[in-house]
Amino acid sequence: MMPQSKEPKPVGAEPPYDAVLAAICHGTHICAFYETEDDLLDLVSQFCAAGARRGDQCLWVKPDGMNADPLARQGVELHSATDMYLQGDGFEGGSMVALWHEKLAEALAHNHAGLSASGHTCWLQQRDWQAFMEYENYLNEVIADKPISLLCTYPLSACKAGDILDVVRAHEVALARQNDRWSVIETHLTNDSPDALDGASRVASLSPREQQVLSMVADGVATKSIAFELGLSVRTIEVHRERAVRRLGVRTMVEAIRLLTLALPAAPLMAVKRHTPGGLRAANH
Repeated sequence: MMPQSKEPKPVGAEPPYDAVLAAICHGTHICAFYETEDDLLDLVSQFCAAGARRGDQCLWVKPDGMNADPLARQGVELHSATDMYLQGDGFEGGSMVALWHEKLAEALAHNHAGLSASGHTCWLQQRDWQAFMEYENYLNEVIADKPISLLCTYPLSACKAGDILDVVRAHEVALARQNDRWSVIETHLTNDSPDALDGASRVASLSPREQQVLSMVADGVATKSIAFELGLSVRTIEVHRERAVRRLGVRTMVEAIRLLTLALPAAPLMAVKRHTPGGLRAANH
């Protein structure tokens, strides 16, 4: 554990700061979907930089084995995600809630304005999914009106479409990366009353290959694996991904997958090959 300081330290990314992350305030529960380790490091750095400017103590429960030395040198308290979330035989939401209360009390005792903490789901398996989603939903009540902000990060490559639906609904704000900036996922893709027929119409406008690629991405298949299975180049798959996002009228792949999920009840993808999900819940980390 990093030593505590009585004065907030400068943390994280250099200016210009991402406007979305800079606007995060206390009492906010955020989820974010990322594709690369560089994106994850950038996201957490920006989040911690915003927290440090508020005077918060910053904490990252990080993926095992990931190099976080730049953040450690800047005063961010680091912990192993596996060690923190799996302290017994499985995940216990009550233990994590108690931990956040404890860390917030420590931050306030050391003259910080509050706590900015980020957690990661590298440890999450199917057996713990329901308990973890209940915990994520409950956190909205736990941190309300308290000087704490929580950022929960999910690798897009390990998320099925249904996972994304569950995760977004459990958070107040959902982020995804677009054009090297972090953006809030469209409201009409995160409420509980989406226009499924409109979604089905937009999905139907995609070419069969675009639908196939989008479906494989939604099942957690990596771009290189899609290219190998379809006998195409990685660049060709990237072009299909970009076109699908553009034709669906959304800004990010996460929004495209969410739209696909919402459209399925009204218009299942007839000729699209589905894959055995390897998603977040089935991943063996």
